Amino acid sequence: MSRVPMLESGADDPVVNHLFDHASVLLNRIPNAWRVMANQPFITKFMLPLTSSLLRQGLGSALDTKTKELAIINTSRLNNCAY
Repeated sequence: MSRVPMLESGADDPVVNHLFDHASVLLNRIPNAWRVMANQPFITKFMLPLTSSLLRQGLGSALDTKTKELAIINTSRLNNCAY
């Protein structure tokens, strides 16, 4: 059982809805980690640009998107995490 709730789209808080809208545009989905982080919208609004720059190709990154995704999947597998 989770100790911190995962917020859903359409929450009562307009700030949370705004963050979810931006996450959907930048990441093409709302990851569960973002649903948990949305409990603290102030922190989440700074994490969204950082995460999108780390995951997307370009933006100063030396790795292409496919290599980044493979690293994420392999790390999840090694740590027995569902991805």
